[in-house]
Amino acid sequence: GNLWLYVVSILNRRGPLHGYAIIQEIRKYGFNISTVYGYVLLKRMVADGVLVEVEEEGKKLYAASEAARENFRKALEELQNLVKLLT
Repeated sequence: GNLWLYVVSILNRRGPLHGYAIIQEIRKYGFNISTVYGYVLLKRMVADGVLVEVEEEGKKLYAASEAARENFRKALEELQNLVKLLT
């Protein structure tokens, strides 16, 4: 679904994060996802080019790819235009 929007939004605001920190942030949006599903989602997003894995102090972190940040910006514009049309 649209979970990628939430993940990219989180990473845009907070910078690269550990997988578990991302999963906790997703849950704050009201998504009741399991830890296992969260890691599967992150791996799929890496495979799809939405996220990149970066290493910091020997630990694996996830960051939004350039393409994902651009697609996120476009998606936000589309949502803002939709809100204008509906209000």
